[in-house]
Amino acid sequence: MSFMVLNTGRVASQFFYINLKIQSNIIMPSRYEFDYVVKSFLKRRYKSPLYKMKKKLKLELIQNPNAISGIVFHSLRRNLIYPLHSKRNVDFLKACQNILGIKVIFFPVRDLNAVYKSELNRQLARIVGDWSFPNTMNGWRYHWKMNHYNSLKTLALNDNNCFEYLPKKIIEDDLQNFSRKFIVERAKIYSLYKLYSNVFNNVKIFDYSHLFNSPDKVFEKMGKVAGFEVSNPSMIKTRLNGLANRFMLYNGFSIRIDMQTLREWKKKGINTEKRRNIYQNFSLKRIMMNDYNPFLLCCRFKFEIPEVIRVCEDWGQYQKLITLDDKLLPSVVETLGSKIAIGVQEDDKKNFSNDELNEMLKYIIDVICPRFNKNFEILMKYYKNYVYEKDLKQSNLYSQFKKENQSEYNEINKILNDSDFLIN
Repeated sequence: MSFMVLNTGRVASQFFYINLKIQSNIIMPSRYEFDYVVKSFLKRRYKSPLYKMKKKLKLELIQNPNAISGIVFHSLRRNLIYPLHSKRNVDFLKACQNILGIKVIFFPVRDLNAVYKSELNRQLARIVGDWSFPNTMNGWRYHWKMNHYNSLKTLALNDNNCFEYLPKKIIEDDLQNFSRKFIVERAKIYSLYKLYSNVFNNVKIFDYSHLFNSPDKVFEKMGKVAGFEVSNPSMIKTRLNGLANRFMLYNGFSIRIDMQTLREWKKKGINTEKRRNIYQNFSLKRIMMNDYNPFLLCCRFKFEIPEVIRVCEDWGQYQKLITLDDKLLPSVVETLGSKIAIGVQEDDKKNFSNDELNEMLKYIIDVICPRFNKNFEILMKYYKNYVYEKDLKQSNLYSQFKKENQSEYNEINKILNDSDFLIN
């Protein structure tokens, strides 16, 4: 049996994805891998990615015959065709049912006002760069060069330079029209339920608040319905979907190694003869990226919770290099309540010797860690005080949202009151 968890509207798909992915008896593609399948089927009208996913899942299930497959449908509201009862949507869901073997749908429902506020804050964050650190703030950049080590190490960090890079206040009036339309038009929760319940016989609806009140019970009951056992509950109470996690997710970085650095490494006796993967350097996709030079060696890294690095493949496959001392990222560790590790992109790691990776780790610890920690500290305060709305305000946008969606939530709440599978 296979199952699907729906992101029906700001319901912590990252939390579901990671906690399900770490289970030894669940085979799960990355959220963005499935998003690509959805876009291909619905918007480009070809099915080959769907069949490739079926083949991949089948092979993994052969290797782990006691497992089942699961999918977290992350970008549901952005990728489904509107109106939701569109034939293409129905055809896609039937294809998921017949080709991927999806039998059970988990349908979390969040409160109307909470959905509005969360979506509003997400769209406000879009205006200031989607949680990305501003380029050059405290020397921050996404492409670091090894030969800048000395100049950057001595560069002083500034607590108060945020407004040189970001507006002093973001308000609802700053939203662009497409963001307003998305907030108002993409919250058709009852229509979404009807779409799925017309295709699937087993749609399990539940109140999203259970995820905070009793997360263990949520996953235990999901397992009983879908046929899996929660073998690893280690991340169920870990913070995975808050503002701090967004900064971790959206601030990966790369280190570039030029010929000057290679010559210096050779002088120090560092092994630089490891065979290079020319296909990495000359990948057409990477050459087309902005500011990418295929003649420079490059290695991609990110900071993340150690257990998340192992399982989260949304941005490609990463491998943990080291777990950092808490003193190196004190603000991050304190906010998340978790250890932080450095992850390296697996394809890039193959191109470097251990000695070279150690040189890059020294660069990360001495130069990048202090800047990441300082910008994390500044941006946490900035988003809380100048971007995110703390309270629900009466406005024209909110009135439009309620007018458009109140009846949808009234209908879904009737079903939820009678059919919440976590209670009934």
